[in-house]
Amino acid sequence: MSSNSNNGLKANSVGFLPLLGQAIAMISPLGAVAATMTGSASIALGSLPLAYLIAIFAVLFWINTPYQYSKKIASAGGFYSYNTEGAGTYYGSVSGYILFFSYYMTYTNAILFITGVFIPGLFSIFFGITLNAYIWVPLLIVFGLIILLPAYLGVEGSTKYSFASSIIQIALLIILSVAIIVIKGPANTLEPFTPKPAGGFGPVFVGMILAIFSMSGSSAVVALGEEAKQPKRNIRNALLISFLITGAVFVLTSYALTIGWGLNNMANFAKTGTGLAYGNGVPGIIVALKYLGMPMAIAMMIFAVNSLYTGSLAPLNSAGRMLYAMARDGIAPKVFSKVHGKRKTPHIALIFIAVSGIMVSLAAGLIMTPFFGFLYLVTASAVALFIGHIMTDVSLPIAFKKFREFSVAKHAILPAISIVLLLIGIYYSFFPPSYPTNIAIISAVIFMIAVTIALNLYLKRRGINSEVNVKGSSTTE
Repeated sequence: MSSNSNNGLKANSVGFLPLLGQAIAMISPLGAVAATMTGSASIALGSLPLAYLIAIFAVLFWINTPYQYSKKIASAGGFYSYNTEGAGTYYGSVSGYILFFSYYMTYTNAILFITGVFIPGLFSIFFGITLNAYIWVPLLIVFGLIILLPAYLGVEGSTKYSFASSIIQIALLIILSVAIIVIKGPANTLEPFTPKPAGGFGPVFVGMILAIFSMSGSSAVVALGEEAKQPKRNIRNALLISFLITGAVFVLTSYALTIGWGLNNMANFAKTGTGLAYGNGVPGIIVALKYLGMPMAIAMMIFAVNSLYTGSLAPLNSAGRMLYAMARDGIAPKVFSKVHGKRKTPHIALIFIAVSGIMVSLAAGLIMTPFFGFLYLVTASAVALFIGHIMTDVSLPIAFKKFREFSVAKHAILPAISIVLLLIGIYYSFFPPSYPTNIAIISAVIFMIAVTIALNLYLKRRGINSEVNVKGSSTTE
């Protein structure tokens, strides 16, 4: 069944720039500086720029797999479709649910972080106001529903908005970074690009894993395969260019914030704010206030919130299309395969993800407190993302042998290196586990085991051939 049918998604509706916006929005540059970069700084310390520089080369191996697949397959299923075409229905379905879980948890952790951690941190540090302990609850509900609106109305508008927002975010980060570098003058040094401030390469590599995670989101753009114009060219270009742009900006920003905050004071970077939860995301805005004054700090505040907004919208769009594709292929409840008659969006899937995601976020925040709830959700998302990418790396050589275009370098060596990096990432990110990451790991593993068993029983009962191709996808010969 083609996506061009009246009952399918709207084909040829998203050009290159909106696709680039979707890819960058999933990375969420200002949001990543607020959340992931502060975490990386707490480990890599003054060697933070080195961690990001190494991460750029590591992510090249990471994105090689979706880059190669996007040359051949364009589908709303994204990684689910890649793995199904490559290694069969059962393998693809398991990986699809695992990566759907990752995108779903990305949406939930993003809305909890911004309403329960980031906004209260801003009010406390900049305005001296301690918000009511539960004010984040109605904020989260409203914020989650506001995110749903553009996703429901259509991918064209939401991706164009993401592109415009991403340009402004990147411009702000470049302006701030260049200003700090110029102001510091003779204090600029290459020492942050050495392991010395971190005390060795060990902390640098652990910080690098978090840096990799902050740059990995661009691959979610592959779920727009059926709605993109010239998808096999534009999606892979959006993948690569978004990564190169954000990678360069992250290295520049990490250096500027390091010398701006103080090379030997980076241990306090992620702990700023007495009485606030660890990692409130405010340090970068404090640096903006110090060097460029309140107007820049306010702009950073506004667009950091906006960055986290688009960083929530992007996984909602991707998860909705992945669930739609699996439902269309009979791997998820059929109701999720419905497309809005006018908007041509998978509206039922989007509503389900948004509403249930709000409830999950509320539960995590109320049970664990917003900050620890955020850590729980983001860790569960990361576990699933790493496992899903490993599964896709494994299927890549199988698929390209089927396509009779197998290359040892591109389809075997590069994905093998990616697998090693992902395994290292899993080890250093989650061991030794501590609360709430230990619970998150257990939750993610239980979900994956349950999905593996349930899909095996379901497919056997239905007698579905493991080699059946997914609907809506297309491959070049």
